[in-house]
Amino acid sequence: MAKDFKKIADTIVEAVGGEENVSYLNHCTTRLRFVLKDDSIPNDDDVANIDGVLQVLRSGGQYQVVIGNDVEHVFNEIHIKNDPGAQSSTQAESTTKEPIISRIFGFVAASMSPLMPAMLGGGMIKVIMTLLTTFGLINPSDSTAVILAAAGDVFFYFLPVFLAISASQYLGNNPYITMIVAGLLIHPNLVGLFAEGNTTFFGLPVTAVTYSSSVLPILLMVPIMYYLERFADKVSPTVLKSFMKPMIVIFIAIPIALVAVGPIGSILGNYLSMGVNYLYSQAGWLTITLLSIFMPFIVMTGMHWALVPIATISLAELGYDSILIITMFAYNVAIGAATLAVAFKNKDKNVKSEAVASGISAVVAGVTEPALYGVAMKSRQVLYAGMIGAGASGLYAGIVHLAAYSMGTSPSALSLLQMIGGEGNANFINGVVALVIAIVVGFVASFILYKPEEK
Repeated sequence: MAKDFKKIADTIVEAVGGEENVSYLNHCTTRLRFVLKDDSIPNDDDVANIDGVLQVLRSGGQYQVVIGNDVEHVFNEIHIKNDPGAQSSTQAESTTKEPIISRIFGFVAASMSPLMPAMLGGGMIKVIMTLLTTFGLINPSDSTAVILAAAGDVFFYFLPVFLAISASQYLGNNPYITMIVAGLLIHPNLVGLFAEGNTTFFGLPVTAVTYSSSVLPILLMVPIMYYLERFADKVSPTVLKSFMKPMIVIFIAIPIALVAVGPIGSILGNYLSMGVNYLYSQAGWLTITLLSIFMPFIVMTGMHWALVPIATISLAELGYDSILIITMFAYNVAIGAATLAVAFKNKDKNVKSEAVASGISAVVAGVTEPALYGVAMKSRQVLYAGMIGAGASGLYAGIVHLAAYSMGTSPSALSLLQMIGGEGNANFINGVVALVIAIVVGFVASFILYKPEEK
């Protein structure tokens, strides 16, 4: 029977306090992400028991309703006019009691998650380009190859602009004003000035930094511009506000971005990447193993989105990522395999159907929430089996230094295509071995540990 997405949507909105209690709503690949005016209204158990809802989470000032693969269908049935101004006020109130680290991660996660479809789409274009050139189907110098390469690079090159939009929408800034500052960071004329050296702005030194594909500079600027907009609104006369307010914001933001925040953000990003890669170089096998094992708990909090900048920085600086994509690859496949084992052992047709659909979704598409919340959290043996499989696969990946050379689909079996690169075929072969380990160990461990409930 086809799901009634409108009924699911209406029930969820009513359960969170109705449209009047929602100041902002967006979604990622599996979750509805609400910012509520009064987050004490919804009863988590009641919302979690709604047909079509897998789990409810509160993180980073957001009320997250996990739907799974059908999230976009449900989202499209919810007709709520987002009010960024109300959201920003609500956000400030709802996060004041949270630890600063939680608030920061919540901001980064909320800024990155809406961009995932574009990121994954661009990444897959790069994967297709790699396949076409690797197998000699097109010449890398042909115009077709150049166009495909450009299409695959667009998202990553203009990442500061994309982040300006999503982060501004989250905080309540005017996204178009923020985009001007983000666009300035990668403007060809500015890049040309940096190449000449000794760049200044009204006598202030401007550090030459490459901002394309950067994450932290614009994420640091958006909160600053939030307060700049409030300041400009207060000092601008009403009759002149339409042009004076944005002019003041942009004029003040330029030196802040180019002289202070931009270079600091770039330096922090580089040190973050260097720090993570240092840990990886010193004990790569241990780093990848532990991250793979504990990835389900990271996913539960929604903080896996906040780790995406580490992967984008690694891809931009090193040309590959050996940490986030690899650990999520190991976990996603292993939890999917562990879920599929449930279908083999359980005789209940409904459980079988759910386990098969959830398992395939995790292994093939990298969407693990249905497997995690629909199956594994109901039977901890399945969760433990997935962690065992992920750990075994992560251990092997860490030992052989498995790497992904592009950001493609949500890490899954298809991510093997991202592992084509480096010298020879060794990396791709190691990827196949890591995939087999995750599937076999995850499935076998679950088959042994899982005990179907007797009725």
